[in-house]
Amino acid sequence: MPASTTQEALITENDSIQKEASSNKLVNRALSTLDTDEFSNLIQEQYGAYWGALKFEDSLGDYINDARPFLYIDDNVDMQVLRQFMINEWKLQTPNIVIPILSTITRHKPFKNLKMVETLKSGIKNAANASEVWFITNGLDVDMPQLIGSAFRDENSLRRADDAWTKQADRPTKNRKALTLIGIVCDDEIKEFIDFKHRKEQSQVVKVPARKRDQLSLNSDHTHFIVIREQPIGSSSMNNSENKPIKIDTSDNKLEKLTDSAGSATNKFREHFESFLHQETSQAGSSQTTTDDADKKRSPWSQDGFPMVYTLVRGTPGTIELLYRKIQHEIPVVVLKGTSSAADIIAFAYEEISSKSERENEDNYLKVELARRILEEFPALKDNNVKRNEIRNHVISIVKSADQGKRKFLTFVDVNSATASLSDFHKYILSALLQSQKTVSGSKVNVQLKRNLLLTLDWNLPDLALSEIFQRDDDIKYSIPIELFDKALLGKKLEPFVDLFLDREFVLHRYLKSDKLVSLFNQAKDREFLTTTSLEGILGLSGDEEEMPPNFVEHSLNIIVKRLTGISHFFSKHEMDCNAMGIYFGDKSDKGVQRQRIRAEKKALRHLIIYAVLMNRHQLAKILWKRSSEPIPLALICCMMFKKLAPYCHESYQRLLIEKQAKEFSDCALGVLDKSFNEDSMRTFEMLDEKHTDWSHMTTVELAYNADNKEFMAHAACQKWVTRQFYGEITPREISWGLFKCPDYLKIICCAIFIFPMWFWINFSPIGQAPPAPKKSNDLPNDGKEALETETKTDGKALTERVSEVNIRQGNGFFQRIKGRLSPGSSKQQKSIPAPSNSDEKPMSHFEEIQVLWSAPITKFYTNFVAYLAFLMFFTLAVLWPSCGNLLLDCFVWFWTAAIAFENTRVAYEKYCSQSSLPLQRAVLEIIVQTLFLALYLIFRIIGLWNFGTCQILTAKAILGVGLIYYYYRILFIFLPISPTLGPMMIRLRCMIMDDFFTFLQLFVIFMISSGVAITAVLYPHYPLSLELITKAFVFRGLMALFSGEMSDLKSQHQACTINATSQTEKEYACMRLSHGLSFKYDNPQAYRRYGIVSPKCNQTSWIAWFLLIQYFFLAKRFLTSLLTAMFGLTGARVQSQSQQIWMYNRYEIVMEYAKRPRLPPPFIVISYI
Repeated sequence: MPASTTQEALITENDSIQKEASSNKLVNRALSTLDTDEFSNLIQEQYGAYWGALKFEDSLGDYINDARPFLYIDDNVDMQVLRQFMINEWKLQTPNIVIPILSTITRHKPFKNLKMVETLKSGIKNAANASEVWFITNGLDVDMPQLIGSAFRDENSLRRADDAWTKQADRPTKNRKALTLIGIVCDDEIKEFIDFKHRKEQSQVVKVPARKRDQLSLNSDHTHFIVIREQPIGSSSMNNSENKPIKIDTSDNKLEKLTDSAGSATNKFREHFESFLHQETSQAGSSQTTTDDADKKRSPWSQDGFPMVYTLVRGTPGTIELLYRKIQHEIPVVVLKGTSSAADIIAFAYEEISSKSERENEDNYLKVELARRILEEFPALKDNNVKRNEIRNHVISIVKSADQGKRKFLTFVDVNSATASLSDFHKYILSALLQSQKTVSGSKVNVQLKRNLLLTLDWNLPDLALSEIFQRDDDIKYSIPIELFDKALLGKKLEPFVDLFLDREFVLHRYLKSDKLVSLFNQAKDREFLTTTSLEGILGLSGDEEEMPPNFVEHSLNIIVKRLTGISHFFSKHEMDCNAMGIYFGDKSDKGVQRQRIRAEKKALRHLIIYAVLMNRHQLAKILWKRSSEPIPLALICCMMFKKLAPYCHESYQRLLIEKQAKEFSDCALGVLDKSFNEDSMRTFEMLDEKHTDWSHMTTVELAYNADNKEFMAHAACQKWVTRQFYGEITPREISWGLFKCPDYLKIICCAIFIFPMWFWINFSPIGQAPPAPKKSNDLPNDGKEALETETKTDGKALTERVSEVNIRQGNGFFQRIKGRLSPGSSKQQKSIPAPSNSDEKPMSHFEEIQVLWSAPITKFYTNFVAYLAFLMFFTLAVLWPSCGNLLLDCFVWFWTAAIAFENTRVAYEKYCSQSSLPLQRAVLEIIVQTLFLALYLIFRIIGLWNFGTCQILTAKAILGVGLIYYYYRILFIFLPISPTLGPMMIRLRCMIMDDFFTFLQLFVIFMISSGVAITAVLYPHYPLSLELITKAFVFRGLMALFSGEMSDLKSQHQACTINATSQTEKEYACMRLSHGLSFKYDNPQAYRRYGIVSPKCNQTSWIAWFLLIQYFFLAKRFLTSLLTAMFGLTGARVQSQSQQIWMYNRYEIVMEYAKRPRLPPPFIVISYI
């Protein structure tokens, strides 16, 4: 075809598109007024249309496969009429993108690279499943249409299998994207095997026989077929002449079949139909400036056309001409390089022109090489130089027009490349579309943005959205639509889009209303985790509700968060709604409003993180967490929530997954803490000590303790913080006394009791910030005075103030009253301990120093320890006192014990009232035991013996003995765990007892019961059944055999114990006489003596008794004890590294408990209560 003919065809096509676009509105209105029957009569009479379903013959000769809808119609049909038919009859959904396939029929070859075929099919299925996509092919069962049909067939098989399984499980089927593969073919191409006859019926079923050898056939996996009639029925001669196909000369016939030529009826109709679907905004805008809103509502299809990307596979000269037209119309094309023919020729020309820009090289090499390659691929052009040169010029024009500034219309995918995967076929399609788009302005920016982002969301391509949408034009300010953010939040694996949208300054607090949060829970695709753990597990609901209750945010969510984190009133419906409307409370100045906005944004981010955790959206929670300005507290809260949600998971694999996610957030918090501590330790201490108003006034360390995060608590920063809390505002000073070194605990005890040693043993400043010399300036050398004067107080003062808030207990105690009398103005101070100061500030008085010393938790701990040792000494003396004891001593011990119990009760009550994270279970159990002991002590020892004369001395002694053991054992759990040596050892001991020793006891009970009963039964065959026999079997023969080797009853028989019957009759009735008939009491001594047994309690020696005893001793004393020793060793080695972490974690509990205790220990604690 000459070049002039091509230009004329392009001009004619453009004119027809303009005319059709200008009449779209009028035609739509006319068609919309017709009912179904009227429209069917119109399309049938005017365009000779009839439609129905194609039934394809299978390999067995049956026609049982799914029918495919078809439309048989004239090729001059009006596109608006065709559009209305596809909407009404086929119910086709609006596509998000249209992908026409340009392939070949005459030069098709089977794909030999099976790996390439499978990856391409995977990419096609990915595209079809993710969004509404229309594929348009020639409908024949060859080449690319066949491959796409095969991909659709595999996908349909998977869907049917999944639907069958869901129906069998009585579950609702999934909502999937509709698969749309439209085949457009001319009736002349299939007339050899399908006989389309015009009938009066509007719909019918047409059978399609199986494909025969060397014969074209329709592909049965296409979802819809449009069969065009090249010679319209009932058309006038004028219309026929206007719609005749372009004639092709003899040389063209030799080159390719009519179906592959650019002027074939199929290609002309496809070009017209695809141009109608595309209708670029610029073309539609030139002919239509306004759009009627009512028409838009009536029409489900867009009036601006659909995004379109062509795909070129192989190809012929006619395909090159079609591709030339598409590039002129600025429609992007994806070329599969490596499939041979036209695709490889165009790829070669593009690479050559891109790499070499000199004109001479183009003329001297490129044209010659292109001509050679064209002749090599299409030998029929050897004698047709005009056609060959036209194709060559088309190729050069295509590649030169491919890149126009920022726009790019050709995208090449090398099917043989190791880097380019065809499974990302959808990514190449979308990339080609985005790179070809014009830069728009005004209101069209958001329209284009929404359409493009919708495609990237459907196909989950955040990197493409970033590079081709947001980074393409940095000057454009984008506004993210709320519905797209909803889609990103609710979609599966779309979390990177949330991060991408937040980078574009999406305002969360204006988005997250309380109703929106509830809708996020309601619209979630997978609510099983929320239902199982939160609704059913925590709230105790049935979980059958389809929607959340109206008060879900204010009531239910706060209960869930309270149960999981201990934080009260986390969600406020009123505050969320006010923030979403831009109503902020507080300072109305510009800076105040800005601070309120930042605070509202922080809260909205936290709310979304809680939503992500409750929905088990771990990746979403992590992405949102990375954007937080409070990474450590939020990571600890997420860790805590995941840990406490894990027990509600019924499946073990899900429980392990939740625990793994909790560990990941724990590692995140630990990593941030480690980096912060290395960069700025002072700021880290302030952060750890800061109380968060939004976290129920809990510090970061308290959050970590609540989360049971031992790794975090064992970090050097946390341990240093705990140590500072423990020492309070004092630091023991080291003074060398030759060979002797006084330990810190002895210094603190001596200073607390004798007072005066504190002036040379104690520095009154936080540990780690102690001045190098005494505070008094007259005690310093000259250079020391200068150094002290230059000492700063910024960070140290701030940290000390925070530490003092925890360490100094305010109240009306003994020291406060004395201080108030001696220093009247001191009561106005907010803090009883001043911060480290320079030499210009007034030093502390002696009363202030004593108060600081006795307020330090370490002082309270050691004074309580010394007092407790004194208590045990008096208690031991009271237990050893003979007979009824010493009444005065007993009253004193009882009063001291009551003071201990009362203080434990007060501490437990304060923990309960303050909602502290410190454990209460052990404290409550201790209170019960101590109260019970005090009652028994008072009743049996003091009142019973001295007032009522019960004379129950043994009982009283036993009660005191048990109590003494209990109070001695308390040392192991109250005071020893603070020791860095004994503390980890006690943890290892506890693990050995709880894990190994209980396991040993479980095994031992089996051997003890069985062997004890067996040995006793053999050794004492006639012993009466009583409690004494059971005690002998279980206690003495079973349990005590481990500790003693008493075997006298096995060695010798003291009395006759064998039945001695004189006659056969006596033998026959022996059991009947011994058992008193059928009563089975065996309590008649006369019957036993009749048979030579003096007493039923006699023992009878035998070798079987020795055998049973030996096997019991071997199993119990040798096997089980050796096993217990091995288990102890293994557990000790296993928990060696963990015991240090657990000790550091428990150390916080001890320090915080003594920080809240009064300064004086029991029994002097009464003075603190006054």
